[in-house]
Amino acid sequence: MPEYNNAEKSWHITIDSSYFLWYDLIIDPPFDEAKNELKEMLNNFKEYVESSNEKRFIYFVTSRKKVRFDVKKQPKFSFFDRRKLTIYFLIGNKDKTKIEIYFPKEIPTNINVDEKFIYFHSEVSETLAYPIHYFLREYGINLGIASEVHYVGITEDPVGRALGLKHRGLTEILYKVPTSENDIFLTVNTFKVGSFTKIKERNIDIISTNSMIYDIPLDKEGLVIEKALIYYFNSKFQEIDKKAWGEFRNLLAMMKKKKNISSVSFHLEINDPNEYDIMGSKNIEANISHSFLWKLGEIEPELKKFNSEIDLLEYTKVLSRDFGSV
Repeated sequence: MPEYNNAEKSWHITIDSSYFLWYDLIIDPPFDEAKNELKEMLNNFKEYVESSNEKRFIYFVTSRKKVRFDVKKQPKFSFFDRRKLTIYFLIGNKDKTKIEIYFPKEIPTNINVDEKFIYFHSEVSETLAYPIHYFLREYGINLGIASEVHYVGITEDPVGRALGLKHRGLTEILYKVPTSENDIFLTVNTFKVGSFTKIKERNIDIISTNSMIYDIPLDKEGLVIEKALIYYFNSKFQEIDKKAWGEFRNLLAMMKKKKNISSVSFHLEINDPNEYDIMGSKNIEANISHSFLWKLGEIEPELKKFNSEIDLLEYTKVLSRDFGSV
């Protein structure tokens, strides 16, 4: 369809899949096989994604105020209701708090903690051990803590990038972010790129994904996503330099010139989010979701922020279309 190439297009990018990793388990694994198990889990994630679509992996390195179990106060069951358990935490270097969780069905025989793990003992099954942050995520426990994005990167090999520890950005973060007060995390993401085209002459709306219509090669797609996220969060570890900013500007210019893609919008929010997904940076207020848009101005890329995905889609005139079919 010759009208397609000339028609104005907009991209809308959302998180397709996400994998969470606590760096402490890599740097200081609790037992010899822990690092191998993490490698296997990441490999499984990579193979799952690649079996459905060839994508680049975009990762966030974040920090969050340090949380540990209070070993001086072991978890205890309620005297009146054994399904209710009280657990004690240390936050940062001085704060303390406690939470209560409920067991709707099977109740462990005994529960104990060390600083980083909670252990569920049972008379009928093997002991289960949860790393503290995975336990907090699994049980949806909120402690009022947000995460700060320090680094955004792109890789074809999340396993090597995560476990190799040969990463200049990560090394700098581990050196400059005080780990006595903070924990460091890696979130590996893949993204879905929705492409919206309106051909006015024929009154046709075309809704697809870039992986299907291949407007832009997948390697360039990944770079657009990476650069857009880097300059949205604008971490002090990734200060804007003229070369990288120029690359971003040139990518947007290429998309506009070749395929008339006028804007690239984002809605960052995973399915079933939890407190660990509340992210921000020195310039961006921490939130569980982020909606924003990049477009090429007269000279430089311009950023526009929105309060919600609905506001964003109304602005790009996508909302009235069948967005759910992307």
